[in-house]
Amino acid sequence: MSLRARILWLVLAASLLPVPAILWLLLEIRSVTTAQARERLVARAGIIASDLDDKIAGTGQLLFGLGRVPLLSGNDKAACSDFLADVLKEHPQYTGLLTIRPDGSLFCDSLRSGRQLDLRDRHYFQRALTATMPVMEAVIGRLTGKGVLQVAYPVREADGALRYILLASLDMQAYGSAMVQAQRYERMHLQVWNGDGSVVMDFQRAGGSPLSLQAVERDFMGRPEGGHDLIEGADGVRRVWVRAQLPRSHDAELRLALVVPEDDLQGPVESQFRWALGGLLALAAVVFAAALLLVEFAVRRYATRAIRAIGRMDVGNYAEPIGAPYPPGELGEVARALDRMAASLLRQQQTIAQHTETLERQARVDPLTQLANRYCLSERLDAALVRARDTGRMVGVLVMDLDRFKGVNDSLGHSRGDLLLQEVATRLQACVGDGGIVARLGGDEFVVVLPDLPGVSAVEPMAQQMLQALTLPVETGSTSWLLSTSLGIAMFPRDGESGDVLLRNADVAMYGAKNQGGNRLAFFSQHMTEALTERLHIEAGLRHAIEYGGLRLHYQPIIDARTGRVSSVEALVRWQDPERGLVSPLQFIGIAEETGLIVPLGDWVLREACAQARGWMEAGWGAIPVAVNLSARQFQEPSLDQTVAHALQSTGCPPGLLQIEITESSIMDPVEQALQTMDRLTALGVQLAIDDFGTGYSSLSQLKRFPVRKLKIDRSFVRDLGHDGSGEVLVDAIVALAQKLGLRTVAEGVETEYQAAWLARQGCDEFQGYLFSQPCTPEALEQVLRERNLPPAGGLTPGSAAP
Repeated sequence: MSLRARILWLVLAASLLPVPAILWLLLEIRSVTTAQARERLVARAGIIASDLDDKIAGTGQLLFGLGRVPLLSGNDKAACSDFLADVLKEHPQYTGLLTIRPDGSLFCDSLRSGRQLDLRDRHYFQRALTATMPVMEAVIGRLTGKGVLQVAYPVREADGALRYILLASLDMQAYGSAMVQAQRYERMHLQVWNGDGSVVMDFQRAGGSPLSLQAVERDFMGRPEGGHDLIEGADGVRRVWVRAQLPRSHDAELRLALVVPEDDLQGPVESQFRWALGGLLALAAVVFAAALLLVEFAVRRYATRAIRAIGRMDVGNYAEPIGAPYPPGELGEVARALDRMAASLLRQQQTIAQHTETLERQARVDPLTQLANRYCLSERLDAALVRARDTGRMVGVLVMDLDRFKGVNDSLGHSRGDLLLQEVATRLQACVGDGGIVARLGGDEFVVVLPDLPGVSAVEPMAQQMLQALTLPVETGSTSWLLSTSLGIAMFPRDGESGDVLLRNADVAMYGAKNQGGNRLAFFSQHMTEALTERLHIEAGLRHAIEYGGLRLHYQPIIDARTGRVSSVEALVRWQDPERGLVSPLQFIGIAEETGLIVPLGDWVLREACAQARGWMEAGWGAIPVAVNLSARQFQEPSLDQTVAHALQSTGCPPGLLQIEITESSIMDPVEQALQTMDRLTALGVQLAIDDFGTGYSSLSQLKRFPVRKLKIDRSFVRDLGHDGSGEVLVDAIVALAQKLGLRTVAEGVETEYQAAWLARQGCDEFQGYLFSQPCTPEALEQVLRERNLPPAGGLTPGSAAP
């Protein structure tokens, strides 16, 4: 036998020697782990029993407290039911609260159903007649078919006479289901047993069925103390039964049972054992393989390594040196010298290749995203068009621009913006693959070329895939951004014969998609060029209007719901264009926000509104606060407070006459920066309001931190009043929330008498809408002030506000 074979046999024996000992240890661990699993199941049953006992004790304390409420002992059934309904809202773990007269008749209940029930046949009622402490009974609801725990508390006079009985129905269905879902065992059952050996409730996960019980299970559950046992059921499945009593409520004669199939209990243990055994065998195999490789290398001769290395160098392969260990003597010195020479030559070759590659990439590749640049795109696009002309195929040119990308750079800095652009490049390359061209023209504008297409219909699925890929969240450091993209498509030869024309038309289509709200695609059509031209005309005309006085302010009154007087007005900008006439803000505000003209436009509105507020005060109309809307772009301006202060000082307007309205979305990201801006504004003395409340994603925990005075309910909620019950619920919730926070509420878009009357009943403080007045000139608004504010009104006038 050769030396190599002997070494291999020794290594194999050494690898397998520890296997029996480790196998025995694994078996011991499996036995101990199984016992521990049963102990944990027993402990879990005790925890559930204690938790249920705590809920029963808490219910008794609640009923004891309610028994001291005078309202419940009175004769006002409606007030009693309303009170119990309010209590039930605070304690959702109960399905109902009610009071029972000594004669067994239902008096009032939290559901305010007005039912007439005779409860004398209920066991808990019969027991409560003679009890002094709470009594309980686990039952299945006769109407709902769901399990509840009835806790009845007798409220007695000082002399012991029964006044009435308070009953709380603890929702055992939700509790039991939650307990089952919280456990790790899929086929586990949680059962509630009465003292007479009957099962009241059997909870299991969805898809499970109640257990069929035999005498052995009933005998086990009939024992008074806790315990556990392994019992084979009627279906032949061996299950671990754990019995637990309520620690403090022994007189309730309730017992809990946790039932888990033995296979489920031991399943994880068996799986761990099999994994460990497999790992042990794999480790032995790895050790043997490593030893085999070690022996293989040990028997190699230095001469073989040297000869092969010299052969590689002879053909000019300097990348793979001889390497250590070197043989002793002169041969080792020669090997080291050859390796140093090969390393020097390899460095020179790599330097030349790197310089060549760098020059090539600088001429053709975008340095940030490593995509094709404009020069490379033009070259490759022209080549794709030549092939398409020869083969009669089509080429799709897709231009895309990230929506609101400037917000990333402004809020997180350009370094985070660069990371986001790199992620966009990666996702586009993944969508396009090797067949297409992905390029970055600059900023946040990307181009994708799809060559060799059979028709126009082949483009849209791929474009939709790109939009979807760019809609997924992007992680930039500790911040997550949800991208959206506007994408325009131009097709060769339908939309152009040259690369420049196709790029220009795809860019026009991209702006068409952006004008429709973004996050969508659009194919180029001729009318888009006309729309772009019109957009440029609007932008130029609006810029001229801002500089040369072409803007006007109209005012819409805000009516006090209690007095019917004009409490404030909202300033709404209009554009008086010489050619178009009075232009609605819907036609130019979006363009102003995209081009940045919203900032000088907003500054003009602030100054004009402040001047008008002071003018009305000097004219004798009193303090009529003017509300001004701020766009998200204005609110993010670092010098916003200075702009507001300058408007107040330059016009002489008292700060209390200026109200600033901010949308929910503009103050939620980032919150801390928004809080600082709002604190600086309130320090000037102006009032703040949240506009279009309910349409954003404001957090209640953040809302209470904002120094605002008003919440303006969005018109979309008000419009649904009388038509959609969910709208009324939402408006009622907003008004209640504002009242709790000490804020006033203004309902926008009030157009009908029904809406005004309903809002007034809910406690809304102010109304705004066409029911009272459309936005009008300052002169027309003064007529509204004459009608409503000069003769003091004792209430809302008919036809103008809610009764």
